[in-house]
Amino acid sequence: MNPAMRIKKLLRPMIPDGLMARYRLAQHSRQVRTNVDVVITDRKLRRRWLGTTPDTYRAVLPPAPEASPELAEAIEAYGTDVARAIELLAVPDAEVGVVARVAPPRIVGRRRVEPPMEPIAIAATAAVISEVGGAPPGSKPLQGLLARLRDAGRRLALLPIPADAVDARRSDPIPGPPVVILSAVPLNDIGGGSRGAQLAFAFLRAGFHVTYVAMHGTQESVDLGIRYVHPNLEQYRADDFDAQTTVRRSSRRGLALVEVPAAVYRGAVEALGANSWAVLYDSIDDWSDPALGGDWYNGSTERWMVEHADVVVGSAPDLIDRARRFGASAHLVPNAVNADVFGPVVEERPHDLPSTNGPTLGYCGSLYGDWFDWDALRAVALDQPDAAVVVIGDDRGVRRDLPGNVAFLGLKVQGDLPAYVQRFDVGLLPFHVTETTHAVSPLKVYEYLASGVPVAAPPLRSLAGLDGVFQDVDLTAAVRRALAAPPPDRHVTLGLHSWRARVDDLIRISGLSPPEEEASPMIVVRRPPAHYGRPERDVKAGAGRLVDP
Repeated sequence: MNPAMRIKKLLRPMIPDGLMARYRLAQHSRQVRTNVDVVITDRKLRRRWLGTTPDTYRAVLPPAPEASPELAEAIEAYGTDVARAIELLAVPDAEVGVVARVAPPRIVGRRRVEPPMEPIAIAATAAVISEVGGAPPGSKPLQGLLARLRDAGRRLALLPIPADAVDARRSDPIPGPPVVILSAVPLNDIGGGSRGAQLAFAFLRAGFHVTYVAMHGTQESVDLGIRYVHPNLEQYRADDFDAQTTVRRSSRRGLALVEVPAAVYRGAVEALGANSWAVLYDSIDDWSDPALGGDWYNGSTERWMVEHADVVVGSAPDLIDRARRFGASAHLVPNAVNADVFGPVVEERPHDLPSTNGPTLGYCGSLYGDWFDWDALRAVALDQPDAAVVVIGDDRGVRRDLPGNVAFLGLKVQGDLPAYVQRFDVGLLPFHVTETTHAVSPLKVYEYLASGVPVAAPPLRSLAGLDGVFQDVDLTAAVRRALAAPPPDRHVTLGLHSWRARVDDLIRISGLSPPEEEASPMIVVRRPPAHYGRPERDVKAGAGRLVDP
């Protein structure tokens, strides 16, 4: 069961139904990452928008046109109603003006949902349009351009045109060889450090077009506002992804990489496989553990995924054995390190990294789940009283009874981690030894080694024989051995265990033809959405006035 479900179950007996409904609405709003100011004067419709949309939406009155001649010259506009789209840029803080057909806003399943939009005009400055790679190719680029701008975290001013039927699907052609990744969590989860995210970035860099689909919303308690901007990247929630549309938009055979054996992805696997796409099932965890598979996992669905895959890979030896029990042979493709992020040496010391006269012992990663060994972390801190024990990750506000030399630094963007990890004397892996952790390929271990940092870990089978990793049932003993050892050769890890090398393996295993050219680098920016209180969402300042319907 995922952490959000646990919290809901704990809260349910203590909170009346009305408050629980508001809790659910707030939880859904937390997953929404786009700020939209809806320009509307109708009093009744205004109340409906405020009552049924997430708290990143506001209702505003039409602004007074204030666009200067200089601004007007810098604006790019697309569509059939560009004059009104340009006028919307006068809404305070608006970065994109959108005139769109919009279905009536509504609550679905006690959730505030974002109404689908079918844009007929879009306007923004040339700089904003340029950042996302411009408008997509094809005769109908508006839906794709809107998706690019939203994924980049740009604030929208929306003039809604009510419509009973709205077609929000993209129709622009997919350039280059396509890859669809059917994953568990969004790209930005865990600071952007998940296996699915890293594979997506490596496929993009290799020249593929990547469609990334997430089954869940983010599980982190904070939104760092990470945005990944690239013209060959598309992001969807599982409920919004249509595999047949993706097939129609692509003229080439693609790769469907399935990371979670969930029933919600069966239709996509069938549709892509039926159109001759290569289907690769990537076994990355023992999902039968309730702490991982929660209430969605079903063994028969995983068996179905294995049977319908053209190729099966596993990130750890135990997962290769698990695939064999399902009747399939599998290839070992362990986790790796992002060489673009962890390769460069970072000179500047982070301001929140504790100073110490002793060694710095550090951990980066998730801090929830039964597999995390808090007692081992405590034992290391007590055994090394002069050390600074640094913990980087989302601790969800739950602090354990730990010695004073343990410092929690919170969740970090993956791009910020090298400045910390390169200053560790030992990288820690405080995990319990269980069948679940034996089936894990700890991504952070490769990041430690690529930073020239030795690793202290329990005796997990997935790490056996890895140079620079010191294993012991007593983590304090492993730390002492790691401190006494010379640092590992970071360049060896960067050469042998990069995500690009893993993508090359997947291309070879799947029988795909690699792109002829690599793509431009991805842009990573920080643009957290604003979440408003109820009074803040009703913005009556403006040139217009409220009217009765």
